Amino acid sequence: MASAFPKLPGFVPTQEIDKPNFRKVSSTKQEQNREVNHLPNKEYAVPRKQPIQIPPQSGMFNPDYMSTTHAMHLPKNVTNDSEELYQPSWVKMDRHVLRFSGYFKEAVVESALENYRIRKITICYYLEDHSLSITEPKQENSGVPQGAFLKRQKVLRADDSKTFILPEDFKINQDIIIFGKTIRLYDCDQYTREFYELQGIPQEQSFVPQPDFFETKTMTKFIPQKDTVMKDYLEHKLGGGRVTSQKQFLENDRKVLKFYVFSDIEYILHYYLADDTIEIKEINSANSGRVPFPMMLRRQKLPRKFSLNQPGQTYAEDFIRPQDIQYGQPLIIYNRKFLINGCDQFTRQYYFDKFNVDFPLGGQEEYVQQERSNIIIPPHNGIGDEQDSLGYIYRLQPKPPKKDFFKWVDNQVNLRFLAMFNTSKPEDKDRVFVITFFLNDDSLLVYEPTVRNSGIPDGKFLEKRKYKNINNNNEFFTPNDLIVGNEAVINGWKFQLLDCDEFTKKWYAQNFK
Repeated sequence: MASAFPKLPGFVPTQEIDKPNFRKVSSTKQEQNREVNHLPNKEYAVPRKQPIQIPPQSGMFNPDYMSTTHAMHLPKNVTNDSEELYQPSWVKMDRHVLRFSGYFKEAVVESALENYRIRKITICYYLEDHSLSITEPKQENSGVPQGAFLKRQKVLRADDSKTFILPEDFKINQDIIIFGKTIRLYDCDQYTREFYELQGIPQEQSFVPQPDFFETKTMTKFIPQKDTVMKDYLEHKLGGGRVTSQKQFLENDRKVLKFYVFSDIEYILHYYLADDTIEIKEINSANSGRVPFPMMLRRQKLPRKFSLNQPGQTYAEDFIRPQDIQYGQPLIIYNRKFLINGCDQFTRQYYFDKFNVDFPLGGQEEYVQQERSNIIIPPHNGIGDEQDSLGYIYRLQPKPPKKDFFKWVDNQVNLRFLAMFNTSKPEDKDRVFVITFFLNDDSLLVYEPTVRNSGIPDGKFLEKRKYKNINNNNEFFTPNDLIVGNEAVINGWKFQLLDCDEFTKKWYAQNFK
């Protein structure tokens, strides 16, 4: 019956009262108490002796003796080889270790990824005292405590012979049982092989154990390939990246190869030498009965195959180059055949100069729509910008008028004039205005300053926009039309220019001499 008392000295009722102490029994005494057939340590012929390591003698109290290993207990000046005849076996076998590699299978429960795991271990057998130790190399994220698997000790055989494991029990490609673990040996080091060949029992050839799921899927590190295309795209998107060479662009800018191709109907193929891109245009004609699509294929690099690899795995040689376009040969573009029928004069000269190939001329030219002359432009009604209103006359879907960007940037200058109405009306002849001319877009702004008790609202008199000068063939106003002392008719109002500011005087002095 189990006792509820703690198993400590003085608390166990069944202990001997007259026992003087409770010291632990030594390991040597325990080995003698076990039922083990103690055999004397057998000496083996070793393939080579371990070199004697002579430590440095400086700083030692007595430099005549060394005490690092068993071989160092002899005096330093003694060199008699006869001393080896009387050495004990544990001295002769000192530092002679057999090293084996093995593995055993361990079941893995409650896991949907694996049923078992192969655990690889390293067995070191010490010939000095016939003890062994087992270590397991550590694996990252294995979830198993690894490292020292079995500390150095003597291990009994599993055949109930009550004898310890000897070197004869280790054989490659065979199992050995150590404390209930069945370990299959698959490799050993070179010194171990030499040792067994010297004993007359050579080891078999090594083999590679079958990997488990954890080693193949988890431990196999994925080595990503460098995606240079995607990396360059992301770096440029963030405002950085390596500046690509502009040699091809500078040498071949605005140089385009023009080919006439056929696939069901006639097309025109343009090859841009600046960046090796291709576009295909349809040849549209009036009353053809076809929907006038402007592009059959937008401008892009044309791959040789219908499908491409992932970004970073597609190289320049995978795209169509000028030497791949040949007369009479079909060009496969996204699994569609285009027959090359001819080219223009520039393309013919390019192929002759670079490839020494006489490319024939020919092909159907693009249909050029004749300009209509019966368009009647109505007079401007004064609402909005006239250039903006003309867009509705020339196009069904108007586009905003283009501005001169360089003129806008380089001429951020305003000219200001003082003016009055050139009229005989008594209520208007004393009104004063400030006319501002903007050089960046040739627009005018008329502003009326505040006059107290005049009864006339002040502020903007005419909106800022371009006005026509009726005295100059209805051309838009320029600085030449605004001269102090002259009359300017702006939007039907007659203004007499009286004066201008100092900056305007200097500007006219520098630009109109």
